[in-house]
Amino acid sequence: MFSAIVLLLLLHGGLAEVEEYKISPEECRQAGFVPESLKCDSCHKLGDFNLDTLMTDCLGCCTKEKELEHEKYPLAIMEVCECNLGRFPQMQAFVHNDMAAAWGGRVKVRHVRGVRPTIILKDASGVPRQTLNVEKWDTNTLTGYVFFLKI
Repeated sequence: MFSAIVLLLLLHGGLAEVEEYKISPEECRQAGFVPESLKCDSCHKLGDFNLDTLMTDCLGCCTKEKELEHEKYPLAIMEVCECNLGRFPQMQAFVHNDMAAAWGGRVKVRHVRGVRPTIILKDASGVPRQTLNVEKWDTNTLTGYVFFLKI
């Protein structure tokens, strides 16, 4: 009878939900983690570098891949300066080969004097939601990113 009760308690304890260890975003930053961009897959690689002691905090700050929801932006504006296109051949190819036309008006190129190459992602009401500096991106990265956004 005693062993049946112990077995029942063990089963009940094994089936109980385990609360996930989470720490606040501020605590994550103090520990050296950036919770907004930290993926849990990266935490699992810490053992390869004998950094197992960081694993618990890392897992408490990270975002699981399946939890990431990519926001869809109906409009992207690529801002470039015509005078700087020679310095950024990847943008030059994108602008002069009219690659933006492949997205049918949902990706526009705007020439702004003196600006570094950037992509401005806008929501359905035209409000800018995200601005990215893309001066070090190559043409394939630019097209891949815009394609990935499913603009």
